[in-house]
Amino acid sequence: MARPKAFDIDAALVRAMELFWEQGYAATSMEQLVKTMGISRQSLYDTFGDKHRLFLAAMDSYCAMLDAAMLSPLRAPDAGLQALHDTGLAIIDFLVQYPKRRACLMANTTLELAPHDAAVAAKVRAHMQTMEDAFRHALGNAQTRGEIAAGGDLTALAKYLVAATHGLMVMAKSGADRAALTSILSTAVAPLMPAPGFRPAA
Repeated sequence: MARPKAFDIDAALVRAMELFWEQGYAATSMEQLVKTMGISRQSLYDTFGDKHRLFLAAMDSYCAMLDAAMLSPLRAPDAGLQALHDTGLAIIDFLVQYPKRRACLMANTTLELAPHDAAVAAKVRAHMQTMEDAFRHALGNAQTRGEIAAGGDLTALAKYLVAATHGLMVMAKSGADRAALTSILSTAVAPLMPAPGFRPAA
């Protein structure tokens, strides 16, 4: 009979995620992981396998956190233009809360590992698709209710918002403050405003 783990697996995984997020994959050593997670090297191997598999699990943990905090509201049955704006502001709050700017773990990983790591690339693509689907749902409601102009390509708009979101993350990591990020957001969401003279259908 297997012995129960002597540590909180979820808490240890979150600590690993935070370390990978701050430093990146290559710069994070096993020694740092063991110390930060508060477990032995053997416990790390027994529970997570190796550094690479631990990183994949950390990516999943990060995506779940982001989904709960920012994407779930976009999938609400009545989510529309207001939810899109609220999500944009929530993303800015998320980006500026850390004294040392981190951007987004997925955005960082896209540049560091995705080009030459198939497993990481698959998780990045899945995350991007999840974001796109959430944006598209809210955009569809907004278009149906006349909150944005009819006739727009919702898939293209959703992809644009995914790209704009990651652009905000890069700007935040480069040192842009809240005011600058809010200004960028205002410009980025301008295409979502109803066209001049547009009137929703009766």
